[in-house]
Amino acid sequence: MAMTIGPRESWRRDTRPGILVVLSGIAIVCFGGLWAMLTFWPRLVAFDHAVSATIRSMANPITDTVAVALTTFGGVTIMTALTIAVCAWFLWRNMRAEAMLLGVTMILGPSLGAIIKPIAGRLRPAIEYARIPQPSSLSFPSGHAIGAFLFFGTLVFLVLTVEERLRLRDKVLISTVCIAFIVAVSLSRVYLGVHYLGDVLGAWLLGGAIMTLTTGAYILKTSDRGSGS
Repeated sequence: MAMTIGPRESWRRDTRPGILVVLSGIAIVCFGGLWAMLTFWPRLVAFDHAVSATIRSMANPITDTVAVALTTFGGVTIMTALTIAVCAWFLWRNMRAEAMLLGVTMILGPSLGAIIKPIAGRLRPAIEYARIPQPSSLSFPSGHAIGAFLFFGTLVFLVLTVEERLRLRDKVLISTVCIAFIVAVSLSRVYLGVHYLGDVLGAWLLGGAIMTLTTGAYILKTSDRGSGS
């Protein structure tokens, strides 16, 4: 009779979930620290405003067009459609755990970000800086940056760990493109004058905290694949 491996034994056998929980805790502490500093440390706020103004100052018609396209791509509608499409593709391939990982991560992250926004209460840049209609919601953390970080970050994780049919060169290429989209979508919000850079960094820290938890749970759930039961 095969021995059933419980959650405690799985954690002892595979230390990756535990490490990811620790990393998630570190990211949460860093997120909380950044939030506090952007609330109570005027010098950091002034520095954040200055760096964000420098990014906005790089304006030209071509960059404007690219930034608007990127910020539209990173919006709720397209990110939701992409998440549903990729989850459906995973389900079609009988990769239920991977579909659940992406779906849960993409629900949890933006939802938590939306809850934090009114609590943080950080105002967006002044309306005269905005190159697009300014959203009515508050500024910290950036919803676009959280969505891009979690969607493309989860894809990077799955490409590197699950897609065994891909060559290493292809994995590196796909991962590089995904990371580029995270940075480009996030910075487009600063460039277009609807976020500060601190909002983006906070979103990345919050996204990192969430993704390490969800990937840790995924690893714990799938660690006995192929080991028999």
